[in-house]
Amino acid sequence: MKTNYIQLLLGGCLLSLCFAACYKDKGNYDYHEINQVDSIGGIAKNYPVLYGDTLRIVPQIMATEVKDDTSRYTYRWEALIEGTARQVGEASIVTIGTSRNLAIPVKLRPAPYDGFFRVKDKQTGVEWFKQFKLVVQSAVYQGWVVLCDVKGAARLDMVARLGDNDKLITDVLAFTNAGMPARRQPKQLLFAYRSAGRQFYLRSGDGLERIDGEELTWKSTYNIRYEMMTPVETNFAPDYFFNSPTSPGVDYVVAGDRLFHRSAVQGAAAFGAPVNYVDEEKTPFRPAPFVACGYTNAVLYDQDHQRFVAHDPMFGTSCSSLRDGALFSYSTGKTMVYMAYTNYNRGDVYAVLKDKAGKFYTYCMNIGGAGIKQSYYTEMTNAPELDKATAFAVSNQLGYVFYATGGRVYEYDIFTNKATLMADLGGEQVSVLKCPLFNSYGKEFYTNLSNSLVVGSYDPARPDTENGSIRIYSIPARNEQLQLTWSYTGLGKIVDLAYRER
Repeated sequence: MKTNYIQLLLGGCLLSLCFAACYKDKGNYDYHEINQVDSIGGIAKNYPVLYGDTLRIVPQIMATEVKDDTSRYTYRWEALIEGTARQVGEASIVTIGTSRNLAIPVKLRPAPYDGFFRVKDKQTGVEWFKQFKLVVQSAVYQGWVVLCDVKGAARLDMVARLGDNDKLITDVLAFTNAGMPARRQPKQLLFAYRSAGRQFYLRSGDGLERIDGEELTWKSTYNIRYEMMTPVETNFAPDYFFNSPTSPGVDYVVAGDRLFHRSAVQGAAAFGAPVNYVDEEKTPFRPAPFVACGYTNAVLYDQDHQRFVAHDPMFGTSCSSLRDGALFSYSTGKTMVYMAYTNYNRGDVYAVLKDKAGKFYTYCMNIGGAGIKQSYYTEMTNAPELDKATAFAVSNQLGYVFYATGGRVYEYDIFTNKATLMADLGGEQVSVLKCPLFNSYGKEFYTNLSNSLVVGSYDPARPDTENGSIRIYSIPARNEQLQLTWSYTGLGKIVDLAYRER
């Protein structure tokens, strides 16, 4: 008991001494305010920039004491790659500048980044920062890639989409140092939606080859011959390439009297043996250069017997004949002019055929569900200049058939059997009409684009290095006039175009 009392007494004495020391020290500190950076301005929330382009930012530093003495601070610009885009072994954060104003050619790998501008007071050691978003895009990150004919040679131009802005890159393969030799007679450009790594396929008079869809680079092993299990000639030059945006990993190649097919569902990285023969027949047929493919069915056209045939896009090793329906016979006796799969009516295939008398017809089949069902059939009457048409497309939303003659674009309503002139581009020549389908369908941007009409044209009175134009029109109902929503000029002479989607 006595021991506890002594310990309590000593503790009280020590506590009293501490209070006394604190009391005596009161007022000995000289408090004063230090320099503070109240705000950092001049930095936007988002910076989309092409790889290799110069990123320029001029920040405005608002401080309480030091306003103009830039030597008072150190500066650091950093880029922190977003976790989902980070690759194995890659540094998560990179210093891209150490001066107040940033003006650097961007060499960061194309990806989204969190950017930071850090300001440090060298006297006090206090640091402030401003955060922003930086999206580094490759030349083909997103936008229209256009196949042009420049003096008979193939050239790829691109209208790159940078945020809400567009930038034209002429000869984009030179911009990316792709190294692809010159190609003559450009014919077709297609973006392979679900091929590994996302690829472009370019068809020219020199053959068919792919181009890397991320960096727009090329290798000699990208020729289509390296994707064929069946041996083909060294000068193998297909007439048509098809990649389905609706069926995962389905591709077709038409080459003369052969039709090749591959499906990722089968685990096929290469095209197998030709499939252009009907099960119950022994002789292969000559395929038309058109394929209409949905999720579970594909429609092809036998030019020898002038008939539609079916193919299973997932597992088919041959084709099958079709039993005639109530609307028309699948053996048409006509020449195919155009055929495409559409989103109209959840999977209608539109085919335009011509008979020996020069009359045109529209055949519609639905392949969106189980089997192939006939939807519509009509002779195309009241259609001015249809016999001179060089390009076709079908509205995914309204089912209108568009065709172009010279610089004029017509909309044909198969339900009223009447064509309406929708656009007259004067002396320009329309070379491409598309109502595109996308793997990313469902996103607002791609939904709007899929429901639009894309028109590629060129002005023969101007040099083919810069006479091309792209126009995008919205398509109103009730045959009302098209509404121009976007356009771009200054491209080469347009042969074909495809959108690099994200």
